[in-house]
Amino acid sequence: MSQNINVQRTLSFNAQAAIDVNIKGDMLPERMNSIDWFDGDTLDTNLYTVTVGGTNDAIALGQAGEHGVKFTTGTADNDVCFLATGLIFDMTNSPAIGTKLELTNVSGTVVFFGFSDAVLETTPACTIDADGGTVTAVATDAAGFLCDADLGSSSLYCVSVNNGGTAQSLDTGIDWADTIGKRLRVKLDATGNAYFYVDGVQEGYLPLAVADVPLCAIFNAGTRANEGAMTVEARYLAKWQDVP
Repeated sequence: MSQNINVQRTLSFNAQAAIDVNIKGDMLPERMNSIDWFDGDTLDTNLYTVTVGGTNDAIALGQAGEHGVKFTTGTADNDVCFLATGLIFDMTNSPAIGTKLELTNVSGTVVFFGFSDAVLETTPACTIDADGGTVTAVATDAAGFLCDADLGSSSLYCVSVNNGGTAQSLDTGIDWADTIGKRLRVKLDATGNAYFYVDGVQEGYLPLAVADVPLCAIFNAGTRANEGAMTVEARYLAKWQDVP
């Protein structure tokens, strides 16, 4: 029998294996694997930095029945919420992060998900956004997904900024629709190139997206077009990287 088993698609446990012990022995992954399902009573501020930027903003776990973290943005235009992990990612360890996001009203919302060198920005402005229709970075180093009503459409963009330079952007051609959830994943290699996946399919690549600095995983959610409070829901945060 081969000492290595390569799986190109999925490893499925069926019949009795689906309900019985299905892994024996001591597992030791080469890469760190961690998923926060946001199933606690409250957000642990020792693990996350929570910042709200406007009137009536809120970031909370769904004790009333929501499936994950619920971002409720403020009523004023450009109010932005931040939810960020500690600074634990280093591109030399080829980190990747993933989530499933749902937007209630795309035409009135800005949302960013990805890596950032800071847990919040001043003003507040999003890590990277398109306030006024131009993709602009407030962060010094960041890479992630952006969907911004100020871009004039519902397109999902791959965006990044390297060492305070000009922001890169790439339209995936995917239009986000109201109340639709999408699985997003951002992966960095040791050179700082960024790979972007939507619902399991690679939809973008940005070369030299970030410099070699500590990065956190960050969510931004905000109001656009003075449409009042918007809702964005994050179902989970998945994290992977090589074990240093």
